[in-house]
Amino acid sequence: MRRTMTTTGIFMLAGAACCSFAQQRPLQTLEVETMPGPDVLRRAREHVPPVDPNQPLWPYVIRSEQGGVAVAPNGLIASPPEYSAAAGVLFRYRAAEWATVVRDCVVALTTGGDNEIAYVIVANSTEQSSATSSFTSGGANMSRVQFIVKPNDSIWARDYGPHFIWQNDALAIVDSHYYPGRPNDNFIPTIAGDDFFRLPTYDIDLYYSGGNFQPGPNRTGYVTNLINADNPGFTNGFIGELYQRYQGIDDLHIFPRLPQTVDATGHIDMWFYLVDEDSVIISEFIPGSNSTAITLTNNAAAYMQGIGFTVTRVPAFNAIHPSYPADVTHFTYTNAFRVNNRIFTPRYGPGNSSYNTYDNQSLAGWQAAADANVTIVPINCYPIIWAAGAIHCIVMQVPRHVAEIPSAIVNAPVGGELYIAGQTTRVAWAASDNEQIVGRTVWYSTDNGANWTQIASGLTVDFVDWTVPDASTDQALIKVTITDNDANVVEAVSAAPFSIRSGVRNLYTFATGAGTDRWAKGYQTSTWAANVNNNRTPVATALTAANYTRISASDATGGTTDANRYQATIPGASSESTHIFEFTIAENAADIGDIEIKWEGFANDCCNVEMYVWDNVQGNWSNGAGLFGENRSLDSYAGNRDQTLVGRLRSDFSRYLTAANILTVLVYADRPGNRTYHDYMSVTVSVPDTTIPADANCDGAVNNFDI
Repeated sequence: MRRTMTTTGIFMLAGAACCSFAQQRPLQTLEVETMPGPDVLRRAREHVPPVDPNQPLWPYVIRSEQGGVAVAPNGLIASPPEYSAAAGVLFRYRAAEWATVVRDCVVALTTGGDNEIAYVIVANSTEQSSATSSFTSGGANMSRVQFIVKPNDSIWARDYGPHFIWQNDALAIVDSHYYPGRPNDNFIPTIAGDDFFRLPTYDIDLYYSGGNFQPGPNRTGYVTNLINADNPGFTNGFIGELYQRYQGIDDLHIFPRLPQTVDATGHIDMWFYLVDEDSVIISEFIPGSNSTAITLTNNAAAYMQGIGFTVTRVPAFNAIHPSYPADVTHFTYTNAFRVNNRIFTPRYGPGNSSYNTYDNQSLAGWQAAADANVTIVPINCYPIIWAAGAIHCIVMQVPRHVAEIPSAIVNAPVGGELYIAGQTTRVAWAASDNEQIVGRTVWYSTDNGANWTQIASGLTVDFVDWTVPDASTDQALIKVTITDNDANVVEAVSAAPFSIRSGVRNLYTFATGAGTDRWAKGYQTSTWAANVNNNRTPVATALTAANYTRISASDATGGTTDANRYQATIPGASSESTHIFEFTIAENAADIGDIEIKWEGFANDCCNVEMYVWDNVQGNWSNGAGLFGENRSLDSYAGNRDQTLVGRLRSDFSRYLTAANILTVLVYADRPGNRTYHDYMSVTVSVPDTTIPADANCDGAVNNFDI
C-alpha cells in the first residue's frame, strides 16, 4: 500500500499529489563558488534545435507504423524502467568536472543499499588513480567500484548511454546517435557493450539522448518533442516504429519542450520523473516564472493524472548562478535517479542557503511520492546545476536480472538463412542470470529439434564458430544450454528454422577484376534528397589501383592513419561521404540461394555509416527486404574503429541485379564533413546444390567446394 503523509506544502487532490509554492520568498543573492575549468562541457549542445513558439502545449501519444527496419534485435524487446531492479550505476569521473558530485553519489551508492556496483568510466590510468583517491577519502566501499577505461568527452553518461534493454529477458544495449561534437562519448555504448559488459549492441538510427527518454509501465515511453527536432524528416510513425523495434515501446508519449530561456536541454528529465509504475514527479514552477513553463508542466500533470498516474509536484525556478552569470540557470528537483529502494535527489541549499526552503519542499514531495520502504538520499547539486543538469543526467542504471533461472536468446542464426555445407559461420547468443553463468553448450538439429548434435561445450564466451555439416534441410535449428552456479538450466533455440544445402559460396572482392567487372566510386554528395535518392550512380569518380588494393582484404591493424586502408577524401562541410561498389555477378538470379554483402570500416568522429543495396524494380536504395529510401538500410554503424556491416538478400534476386547482372551497393555517411575509412568490401553468392555456372569468373570458392 502506498504511504501517505501530511507535510506543509503537500496535499492530495483528485488522485494526484500536488505542491503549492505561492507564498515563497523571493530569490536572494547567490553565494560565489569557484568556476570549473574552461574545457568542461555543459550538458546542452552548442546548436540545440530551436523550440517552436507555436508548439502544442498538450502531450499526445504516437505508435509504430508497423513497418520493419533491417538489423533490429530479434526476440521480445523491453526497456527496463528506472524503478526496476538495478545491479549498479554507470558514472563518468574526471577531476576537473564536478568530481565532488560524482564522489558523493559513488560514496552513497557503495556504502548502503543492496550491494550495487558503481561502474566508473575514466579516460586513462591517471584518472583512475584520481578517482580512487577521491572515492576512498570520501569513504566509498571500493570493493563495489569497477572502472571502465575508455576515451570520453563529458560527464553526461545518461545522455550518451548505453541504453540497456531486455531481449527475451537477456540484457543487451541500444546505441543511439549523440552529439556530433563529442565522438568519444558517442562511442561509449558500443565499446562498453563489446569490451566491458560483453553484451549484444544494436545501433538505432535515431538521434536522441537518454535524458529525453523515460520508459514506463506496460511498454510505454515518455519524451519531449525534441525527438522530432533532432530527427528532421522522420514521421511520428517512423519514430514510433524505431522505439518499438529497438526499445520495446508500444506507446510513446510526446510532451512539449520547455522554452529555451527556461531550459537549455529540451530533455524531459529536467521537469519529469517516473517514481514507479503509477507515480510521477513533475515540476511546479514558482510564481513569476515563465508562463509557458507553468502552463506546459500543469498540462503535463493533468495529462499524466488522466492516464492513471498519481502526480506529485516539486518546485522549479530560474536564477543566476555565479559559475554561469551570462545566463539564467534552471534549478530542478526532478533530475534525480532511483536505484532499487533508494532515490538520489538534488539539493541546492549547501551552495545558497536561500534555497533550503525549496530543498525541504522537494524532499517532502519525494517522500510523499515514494513507497514507505524507499529512502531519499539528497545530493548537493549546486556545483553542477549551472551546466544544465544535475544527477540524473550523469548516471545510467545497469539493470539486474532478478529471476533465479537464467534467460537466453539465440541471435545467430535467427531463422531463414541459407548456409552451404562446409562453410564456417558464427553462432551467437546472449544470456543473463542473477548468479554466475558457468556452463554454455551449443547444439544443432537438422530435423526441427527432434534430434540434436553437440557443437561445443565448456564455452566461456557467448559465441562459437561453427563448421556447417554436410546436410540438406530446411529444418535446421541451433540450441544453446545455459547453466548457472546454482545448477539452474535454461535452453534457447533459434526463432525459426534455417536451411543447409550442398553447393558453393563464390566470393567477390576487389583482389581481382577491379575496374573491369567490379568498380568502386566516390566520394561525396550534397544531400540525400538532391543526389542519392532514386539515383543508382550518385558518384562517379573511380578509385585508383592502389585504393582498390586497400579494400581488397581486411586489415586488422586499425587506426585512422593506417595506410593499408582506403581513406576517402574529406567531404565538404555541407557534403556527405558517399561511395558505391558494383560487382558483375556471374551466377544467374534463378540459381542463387543467398547473397551476403559485407563492408568493413567506419567514419570519422563516430559519424553514422549506412549500407544500402539498389533495387531495380523500385528504382531506389533499399534494405533488401521491401523498405526503400533514406534510413532504410541493410545495416548501419556509428563508431571510431573498424566494424563490419552485413546485409543479406534471401529472395527476389533479380530485383537487385541489372540486365548486365550488376549488383550495386551504397555506403553513405549521414553527417556532412566526415571522412569515411574503407577497409574491405565483399559479396558472397551462395549457390545451393549443383546449379553452378560453368565459368563463374569469381575470386574462387569459399570453403572446399571449388569451381
